[in-house]
Amino acid sequence: MTAGSLGTLRTTVDLAFTAPPGGAQGVYAATWGQREMWHKIAQHRPGGFYQLSQIIPVGEPRSLDTVLGCLRHLVGRHASLRTTFREDAGGLFQVIHRDGVLPVRVEEAPGEGRERATAAALVDGFQEDEPLLEREFAPRLAVVTRGGAVTYLVLVCSHVVLDGHSERVLASELRTLLAAANAPAEAEEARTVLPPVGHGPAEQAEAEARAKSRRTSARSVAHWRATLADAPPALFPSPTEPSPAAPIWCGRLASGALATAEAALVRSGLGSGALWLSAVARVLAAHTGRPATTFRLPVSNRFDQALDGYVGNLSQHTVVTVDTATGTFRELARRVERDLMRAYFHARYDPAELAEATTEIESRRGAPLDLTYLFNDVRSRNGKPRPTPADPAAPEESGASGVSWELLHSSNSDIKLHVRVTETRGRPRLDIAADTSCLSRSAITDALFAVEQLLVEAAREAEYGAG
Repeated sequence: MTAGSLGTLRTTVDLAFTAPPGGAQGVYAATWGQREMWHKIAQHRPGGFYQLSQIIPVGEPRSLDTVLGCLRHLVGRHASLRTTFREDAGGLFQVIHRDGVLPVRVEEAPGEGRERATAAALVDGFQEDEPLLEREFAPRLAVVTRGGAVTYLVLVCSHVVLDGHSERVLASELRTLLAAANAPAEAEEARTVLPPVGHGPAEQAEAEARAKSRRTSARSVAHWRATLADAPPALFPSPTEPSPAAPIWCGRLASGALATAEAALVRSGLGSGALWLSAVARVLAAHTGRPATTFRLPVSNRFDQALDGYVGNLSQHTVVTVDTATGTFRELARRVERDLMRAYFHARYDPAELAEATTEIESRRGAPLDLTYLFNDVRSRNGKPRPTPADPAAPEESGASGVSWELLHSSNSDIKLHVRVTETRGRPRLDIAADTSCLSRSAITDALFAVEQLLVEAAREAEYGAG
């Protein structure tokens, strides 16, 4: 089917794919990352099915056949995109298929300038349903057209098979394929512009069964044990009586003041992730009267350069406790940076071993652990800076130093607080998402501006040699 043959504003086309010669196929044990996310989703049904989404501008509008050719190559290239799962008494297994068919939604934007909004609506639609990974492939694909030519690609995919780093790899490879393909035939030939696929989920599963990986898991679990054994009380205590789920709102702040302050503090020798986490922890301590908090941090686990192009779910979590009770802000940030560097190397573990350890710790404490406070500097990889590609068509923030808001689905989250640092139009952006029974929208607003003020003051002290 070609773009010119579209007779309606919305349709679906079938994308048939085949793995290249030598491409992985068959049944393998699930990887640690796959198993951890699979069981997390099972714990939070019916709502918590954790899908990642990307809206990718095509740049120069392309024909539908050209774009489908690039997508076909990408799905055949990466085993994670053609994987289903099987669970039985022996555990969870990944089933990598040699070939198959994926539906691709094709939607014509209702008017000029409405392309990105149409893509966002497609994302929302995909996010409403859980993929049935026992019989369905994880990717949900769509394209937005204008006058029959593709302007945006939409990818929504289960977190079981992809992590955030993989999303960026796929987006980069799609851009490379599109740049090399000006016609459908060239889309098939464009595969030569991408490097060979190396380590994949099948190889990862085999590696995790080896003695070296078992030792890695043991070290990571030991770090979790040591951190959680002395974990402070929960920042926001759980209610004693069951209560209806409160909405989760996310407030976002990007400003020139934040950008200038971060740049000055980094120039003074502080790590960007550490200074943001330190600032957020200090502001929350002032709000709650609790000086220490244990945060969970996702780690991409791409310490080995051979894993840079890995498309799959390698991401797991580590933990760090931030105690704001003593020292100046600069001293706090130095301590946090040291603790983060140690923690980042302890996020590779067999989830069954970690579950056993946390159960033991909870038994000794006589109460459940509260691990619902997350921090993620998405601009970094394993604690090191990473460039963030900008979407030139992304909507502006709500003001030069204003807070924008998004209502998140409370049923799709196991968090009380999620702090993210990302980038928009070349500026750092701070996102604070919270269960509003713990932190109201007005309190989120206050926290965002308090972090801004704290960083500005710390930067001023750094510039003048104080602190």
